[in-house]
Amino acid sequence: MSTTVLILVALGTAIILGLAGYAWHLWSKLRVLKEEQSEANRAAEEKIKEFQEELIHDVRFIARAVLEEQCEITEGVIRIHFLISKLDPEVWLNESLSTTRQFYAATLDMPILDAYKALSKQEQFTLDNERFRLEKEHKDAIYKEFKWLVAFDFPAVKLVH
Repeated sequence: MSTTVLILVALGTAIILGLAGYAWHLWSKLRVLKEEQSEANRAAEEKIKEFQEELIHDVRFIARAVLEEQCEITEGVIRIHFLISKLDPEVWLNESLSTTRQFYAATLDMPILDAYKALSKQEQFTLDNERFRLEKEHKDAIYKEFKWLVAFDFPAVKLVH
């Protein structure tokens, strides 16, 4: 073999080895990136799971507070609606919460906080009487629905289970 052929073979071998080394380097980086992405996904799922568990705990806590008469029905219904809409909006449409939905709709436009304070004493009295009437009228049904909610396991919430 001539010197030129040997030089070309050596050069070709060096190029192939260089490209193989570079391919190995890129493959190693890709493997590390995939591992990091996988870990990031696991961490994100864990965060979501913790958030969902907290929401479920809060729903049950508020439902129990209403059942134990530590929280007014109106406030409990408003809070439960907010939490369920964050957790699993389909649960809000469940037939087992029909009275709670009706109650929520009936009290939705009632002013709260600063808007309530801005009302005259007579308007506040009228509003309170309407709210008390609604609470008394729907108390038994809402208590039944809140007992159901305390035991409900939120099957559509996949990451918790």
